[in-house]
Amino acid sequence: QQGCNWNWSWPNYDQQPRRTYYNNQRTGQQCNFDLPRFFRNLGETVTRVFRCTTKISSLFFLIFMFQLLVPSFLVKMVVFAVLAYVVGLHMPTLLAGAIMYTGVNMFVHVMLQPVILPALLFLAVHKTVVRGEPLVDRNFWLTRLEDLKRVVADIRAM
Repeated sequence: QQGCNWNWSWPNYDQQPRRTYYNNQRTGQQCNFDLPRFFRNLGETVTRVFRCTTKISSLFFLIFMFQLLVPSFLVKMVVFAVLAYVVGLHMPTLLAGAIMYTGVNMFVHVMLQPVILPALLFLAVHKTVVRGEPLVDRNFWLTRLEDLKRVVADIRAM
């Protein structure tokens, strides 16, 4: 197997004899473009590129599969830890804060979301169907906003 040769020139293109495939009748010029040799050289170049990039593409594939299989919070924690270490921050405090943030975030999103959404749906249905009231009481909120306007005006007047 050949090593990675990053020489992008066409191999032996100028040393081979050229065939004439097209003759321009108006100007009398000949086109010396050799189509089979062009495709052979193109194939060799593409093969060389794929041979040299196989290791890199395998690495990207492994990183992508790792990202799909591992829970996202672990990947975020590792990236956070590496970036904090590179910047030179105090690692134990940062890791403790990241673990606490992940725990709170997981508790809110994973544990409470299946409880909060049905509870809000139940309260909305109860208010509109059982009690027969509108879901949003316009007069209640208008009086609340008027009170808020008065408080803000009093604060600005001070």
